[in-house]
Amino acid sequence: MSDETSVEPGFGVYWWHHLGAAVVVPEGQLDAVTYSRLRAAMMKVAVDEPRAVIVDVDGLSVDRTSALALFPAVGTELSTWPGLPLLLVASEETSMRMLAEYRMPRFLPVLHSIDAAVATIGSPPPRQVARIALPNGYACLRLARAFVRRCCYRWRLFDDRTVDAIWIANELVENTVKHTFGPANLRVELRDNRLTVAVYDDNPTLPWLIEHADDRIVHGLSVVECLSRVWGSSPTPGGGKVVWAVL
Repeated sequence: MSDETSVEPGFGVYWWHHLGAAVVVPEGQLDAVTYSRLRAAMMKVAVDEPRAVIVDVDGLSVDRTSALALFPAVGTELSTWPGLPLLLVASEETSMRMLAEYRMPRFLPVLHSIDAAVATIGSPPPRQVARIALPNGYACLRLARAFVRRCCYRWRLFDDRTVDAIWIANELVENTVKHTFGPANLRVELRDNRLTVAVYDDNPTLPWLIEHADDRIVHGLSVVECLSRVWGSSPTPGGGKVVWAVL
């Protein structure tokens, strides 16, 4: 079943799931306006952790091939978090020529059908995942810290990442308590020796880092930026968001 994720005059993005993969179908011209719409759609469907994200580009057109840089950029983001491959499908001659002009196969797999793309996914890397639903309120900060500590102990992570992950979880959950009225959902994952902390809430407003003139002020997302390899946020299909950090 297809879900319409966004519509601009002359541009739309649709998705559905096929054999465990999320299939995204953009239709219309990719330009400075629709670029962000398509990126948001790809990141949004990835939040549900499908086996892969597959984009069928047969309905897509560009006035400049440089706009296709969107796909390698999103592919890099998805490989970092939530750890998914991005594949492109082009069966029309025009689409194949468009991708060839950009030399897309150097950056991402390009297949001729959705089934062929699914067949190349293979098995995802082993991952250990733990989740907890937290009540809204400052009492949940202690629960979040204890949960991350238990996960790291269970996964035999005895290095500095444990302390950093606890601190990051505390800051992300505290942001949820401050800025939303709903509960936070905390997710901790270990994959390819990368530890990830992610917090989901029902507020669609994506966070941004506030720069302070006083470098001694370190709290909130400043802590997350300092302690993580990379962090980011994405909208969720349910209308909320997830903020994540990779250590």
